[in-house]
Amino acid sequence: MVYKCPCRYFLKGVILTKDKTGKIVVSHEDEKIYMIMEGNMDNKTIHWQDWVPMLERELTVEMQKAPSPSEVHAKDHILRVLRRCIRLGEKLGADLEILVAAVYLHDLGRHYIDDKAHGALSALKAEPVLERIHFPHKKRETVLHTIRVHDVSATSEDRITLESKILYDADKIDTLGVVGVLRYIRHFYGRKPIDYMLNDIDARWEGLALDETRNLALQDYNYIKNYFTQLKRELGPDA
Repeated sequence: MVYKCPCRYFLKGVILTKDKTGKIVVSHEDEKIYMIMEGNMDNKTIHWQDWVPMLERELTVEMQKAPSPSEVHAKDHILRVLRRCIRLGEKLGADLEILVAAVYLHDLGRHYIDDKAHGALSALKAEPVLERIHFPHKKRETVLHTIRVHDVSATSEDRITLESKILYDADKIDTLGVVGVLRYIRHFYGRKPIDYMLNDIDARWEGLALDETRNLALQDYNYIKNYFTQLKRELGPDA
């Protein structure tokens, strides 16, 4: 039996749950039951896009619960990273279902701690989310690994899957280009010297895992490097 999940057509407030017999119940926040489907999500065919509405809802819930939501790691960042992950994933033959789940949940820890080393906490917060949405069991650990090793505390050797390399790269190149300029100014300008930002940009670029990412982001890298180099030239060497 092939099951095409209708989640892409869901409206806000729709919830998937599982009853004691293993049936998946699709309901709304007002408790009205729309339909009951036999079986579990592990045995059904699902397109990666079908997870997006559920993951968006879960991300909103998690950010509302968090003590200090980070504006530079909010939904707009998630969507930019998602677009790049899908583009790279399609090109390289990655599992897009794993990628989309990892993208939406990779920064959950950032809304609890202001620390670049937040991957482990994000994975910890992501695990119950994957359980709630009945994400396929056989893929959960790969999603959690992808989240866990996406930050600077992990080394390139730690990223053992294609999906983890793609997420790492797509996340890092979000600090390049015009959007990257805005993010660096919001996060660092006035608190760190321009040389710090230039060095950080170079470190991110040099740490990219995939040649395909460099090809995708070269124009954005050159733009932000030229921007801050020119800014320092105009403001003076102490800027």
